[in-house]
Amino acid sequence: MIPVGRLMKASKICKWQAVFKIVPAGVAVTDVKDLPEVRLITGVGNNKYITSIEITTPDLSFVEAVTYSKLMANRCIDIISYIVGHGVSYSLGQITEIGPSGTVKEGHAFCGVDTLLARPQNVDITRASFSDVLQNKNSKLARQLSHYRRGIASPDIIEQIREFYLVLEDEYPSNHPFLQKYRYVRNLVSHAELDTERSVEEAKKIVGKAYLDPSAPEDMDALQTHLNEIKYEAERVIKSKI
Repeated sequence: MIPVGRLMKASKICKWQAVFKIVPAGVAVTDVKDLPEVRLITGVGNNKYITSIEITTPDLSFVEAVTYSKLMANRCIDIISYIVGHGVSYSLGQITEIGPSGTVKEGHAFCGVDTLLARPQNVDITRASFSDVLQNKNSKLARQLSHYRRGIASPDIIEQIREFYLVLEDEYPSNHPFLQKYRYVRNLVSHAELDTERSVEEAKKIVGKAYLDPSAPEDMDALQTHLNEIKYEAERVIKSKI
């Protein structure tokens, strides 16, 4: 970790290059298309893997560059997670100022550990919809991709339902039939115990009681079908925009 005092001294305004490592093995791909300012770096050999994400910032201070590059990396892994169908994570490896060749450049190294699985896919972040997310032109899709990524990254059914439902809540009006149909599932995983007559009635249809016991396998099994349907609808909504 870099001391706060050291960060404060890095106040020069310039372009920075940040490298985010995919740990440990990367994301297996068949082909990659990327952008000049957001590059997906792959290893060499017959088996291609995205090993890191390289972000080039506009002219910023060091602190601003770290914040900006993390946002861009998060947007990027939101997109990649959606494409490959599982949660992708990263760690910030280093960030270095971009300057004339031969000059002394300031840089900072970081360390971190994370894991991910792999499934070969074509990864093309040049699509208009993805470019809009990376260029902050579509905040709704950016939010939805972020919630979707967190949903597929989580092994917890309760967390998955919350995240996928947020994708749909961001898309549909509150009176939409799908939201109305699954609102009580979301309420069941979001409250210790339901107390209104209608909510208790709906909860009993799902788990046989007015509350959810996360440690009860039968309660989790009862949620699985609802989770599958909510996830499918969230994926359908995002796919319609890609």
